[in-house]
Amino acid sequence: MKEKLVVIATVVAHPDKEDHLREALLGLVSFAKTEPGFVQYDLHVSLERPGEFVFYEIWEDEQSLELHNNTDSMKAFGAKAGQWIQSVTLNKFKRIS
Repeated sequence: MKEKLVVIATVVAHPDKEDHLREALLGLVSFAKTEPGFVQYDLHVSLERPGEFVFYEIWEDEQSLELHNNTDSMKAFGAKAGQWIQSVTLNKFKRIS
């Protein structure tokens, strides 16, 4: 069985831009669920830091993630929401148990 690619993406909003970023991120969820290689794509918000968002993503493979990151929708998101983002951290994992 081929291992899936697990991604934890943390996106932090600039102060006072949390609501704008939240709405933009929510728009990504429904789109990602239609993409080839999609397995799971969940958005979370920190209880302690309301401007910190975490995506828990599972993709069939690295190629599926690359396709996702290079779609017109992701590029449009970056152009629109980039001004609200303070930082982005992307970590990739594989399941070992």
